[in-house]
Amino acid sequence: MSEPFVRPAGPGDIDLVATFLHRFMNERIEPARWRRILDDPWRPEGLEHGWLVEHDGRIVGFMATIYSDRRTRLGTRRFCDLGAWYLERSYRGSGLGQELLGAGMQRADTTYVTLTARRATGRRIRALGFSILDDQRALFPPRRLRSHGALRLTDDVASLDEDARRRLADHEGLGLVSAIVEGAGRPALVLLQRKRKGADVLHHDLLHASDAGLLAHHAQDLADLLVEEGVLAIDSRFLSAGSGVPLEAIPLPRWFRPVGEIKARDVDLLYNETLLLDLKLP
Repeated sequence: MSEPFVRPAGPGDIDLVATFLHRFMNERIEPARWRRILDDPWRPEGLEHGWLVEHDGRIVGFMATIYSDRRTRLGTRRFCDLGAWYLERSYRGSGLGQELLGAGMQRADTTYVTLTARRATGRRIRALGFSILDDQRALFPPRRLRSHGALRLTDDVASLDEDARRRLADHEGLGLVSAIVEGAGRPALVLLQRKRKGADVLHHDLLHASDAGLLAHHAQDLADLLVEEGVLAIDSRFLSAGSGVPLEAIPLPRWFRPVGEIKARDVDLLYNETLLLDLKLP
């Protein structure tokens, strides 16, 4: 009998891994949906489709690595969202889980992010150089007497810059809410995920705004403009420091391990497993 080993997943593993994750990690997610995190549309050419543990020709563990090249204030940088991480119970405690985790974050040119790490996983990745990306957010319900100031909506996609148009195209078909907002400088793309959370409150999670000033200075106006029911939820790193806006704890902190001069404010909530699987952000 051979020893179990960790290796990169390739195109030929996609269907087998999708079936494995459906069977062992979450049966409510069909294999066709699991496939998305192995065959996502953003992956730069030549990179692995995740990392797996194989034993006697059988997959017994997997960790998703979802790559994207994104424009930042520093130029184009590579990011990787660390997603599904599962090892069959009989293989736990052997060091394979830690080896699998380490294999998925060894690229020196890549900023690693994870948005759904459980608390025990958070302790592990802190030891691997991760720090908290954000652990608080603000909720903006629309005011009873709405007043969105100078903000207004437009459908003029051509008014967006090239990066905003690319992000919009990259996330087409994933059920996100998009808006193009004028009136606070250059036209800005806003991307939201809309899900009910907690006590059945409809959250409009702010995933991306192409103009950072729109969030820093016009968050409440934006809620009045975009939210019919529920709240606009914005991670604290996107708001003005010392704004005095009440914050709540994010149930599971978001983590990252940045490269070079990448800061927390450079990391939005696009290009990740949660969106591919149509799940709620914590």
